[in-house]
Amino acid sequence: MLEKLIEVEKEYTKRFSCSIETNDLIRFWDNSIIDMYTLNYTLIKKSKNIKQTIIKEIEERIKNNKDFLRIESNFPIDITTVKDLPVLGEMTIYNFMYTQTNKYMLLKGNSDCVIKEAKTPEILEDGIEVDILVNGSIMGEDFAKRRIYRKSEIYRQPNSGLSLYVIYHNNIPIGNAEVLTCNGIAKIEDFDILEQYQRKGFGTAMLKYLLKQAEESGVNIAYLVTDASDTINEMYEKCSFTKVGEKTELFFSLQGEGS
Repeated sequence: MLEKLIEVEKEYTKRFSCSIETNDLIRFWDNSIIDMYTLNYTLIKKSKNIKQTIIKEIEERIKNNKDFLRIESNFPIDITTVKDLPVLGEMTIYNFMYTQTNKYMLLKGNSDCVIKEAKTPEILEDGIEVDILVNGSIMGEDFAKRRIYRKSEIYRQPNSGLSLYVIYHNNIPIGNAEVLTCNGIAKIEDFDILEQYQRKGFGTAMLKYLLKQAEESGVNIAYLVTDASDTINEMYEKCSFTKVGEKTELFFSLQGEGS
């Protein structure tokens, strides 16, 4: 199962980013938004000689005057591996959480809402608006705008397999979520509800809707990726999601390293 989810993760990034693959790694980069960490990173495929691989990636990024290096691996990285590197890095662990789409029948949620796929310019603009409201205070409004407008370029492509859904309460957009359908699996990404509407059942209602839509289209498995330290994992477990694996992120700030 985990191997299938990892392949969908790669396909998701490829919707936005160019890539080069070697025996040891895949480098992803998006020329449209070079400071977006999730679309500009190196996926290390093998644990053998990982420290040397990381050092080479750091050196390559510094050589090209890049401000950061983000590394992902779908296997555990020993914390001692990141010690004594040329640059101090931060490690974060993420969970792969999956469920069978037919389990939407077990979910309830707040029925006082309407969920729409962003198939029209008006709904897409609502989705963009709520995304900026959710993320502007966290990421900075300028970056939040650049980020969602970059993503909306892919939403508009008819064969991308990537859709945006917007949830409304009293005709007000209060949250959204992406869904990539690929290889018979649905990946749920950027799932957000405005803070004042959280813990009121709207998130569960959105999950129920997305799982139902996927199941009706013949997709049997859905998944999402969460920060392993986030309490949101408890909510997903209550909504029938089960942890099936982990991935590790290493982040290195390289500002000033090339001077």
